Amino acid sequence: MSFRIDMTSSSHIAVSEESQIGFARRRVAEICQRISADKTFWGKAAIVVTEMARNLVQHGGGGEIVIREIANAACSSLELLALDKGGGIRNLAESLRDGFSTAGTAGNGLGSIKRLSERFEVFSQPGQGTVIWSRLCVVKPCSESHDFETTGISVADQREEVCGDGWEVSELGGVLRAMVVDGLGHGPFAGEAAREAIAVFRSQATSGLASTLKRIDQALTKTRGAAGAIVEICPAKREITVAGVGNISTRLLHDGTSKSFGCDNGTLGTGVPRIREDTQPWAPGSILIMHSDGLKSHWNELEYPGLTRRHPGLIAGLLYRDFRRERDDVTVLVARHSQ
Repeated sequence: MSFRIDMTSSSHIAVSEESQIGFARRRVAEICQRISADKTFWGKAAIVVTEMARNLVQHGGGGEIVIREIANAACSSLELLALDKGGGIRNLAESLRDGFSTAGTAGNGLGSIKRLSERFEVFSQPGQGTVIWSRLCVVKPCSESHDFETTGISVADQREEVCGDGWEVSELGGVLRAMVVDGLGHGPFAGEAAREAIAVFRSQATSGLASTLKRIDQALTKTRGAAGAIVEICPAKREITVAGVGNISTRLLHDGTSKSFGCDNGTLGTGVPRIREDTQPWAPGSILIMHSDGLKSHWNELEYPGLTRRHPGLIAGLLYRDFRRERDDVTVLVARHSQ
């Protein structure tokens, strides 16, 4: 069985005042109409993003909503993140009750988001803010099962309309392959390099990682070039193999430990002389995190108790919220074996 998520940039919307709640709702409505004709789905998404945005304004001191659309043959869906650095939620269990409110509103809030979502998670710390993650599927949740839960965020530099980063995953026979690529610079030309790299990655599903990167190196000679890394996880062999060129960070988290993998020096597209593969043991329950240099690398998952038990979508959102560089494209990819 093969599973593939297309490389897509995520939309992000700043929400700090009441007027921006309507803007967020209209933006999500445009996306919903593009991926589905199901008006019930449209309505669910409108309620969820409205409640997320209202929560940011009333409780989070403002924040950001990140939207990722997934449209493929297996399942069309929407992933929504609400990110703030406010006071956090004091009593999460109470706040998740449908109808509960601390702001004198109708009190639909988090309870309605949870009820309408196919998947839903919240992570909140007193004084540090809240991350809310929701997945909405068209008609019904995706029935096709996969061995890995994988998701990612790619957001453009705030000065650009096109993201120069990208990510892609494929799953074949229970083996996961994941790639993160960062086109040099920003804007359309960086995006062109990222898209070309992803296209080669898709065409090399069974090739070795180093040979795939060599093909990408050759294909990117007509572009400005890129940094890129590919990871393969084989649960049957309990192995992880990593190969990369340039400044892409790769970490494997397991049971309170963190293992980092390095990349070879150079730039894909310039004739990299040598690309090495590094194979290490992999343990069930491990979490793979890959990101471009648009995310600061000094993060420590131990500062977020229980984070590694959360869905990859929430983990990606939290890292993006707390460690994004302000003037750069950023991509974060998180994957976990479903066991």
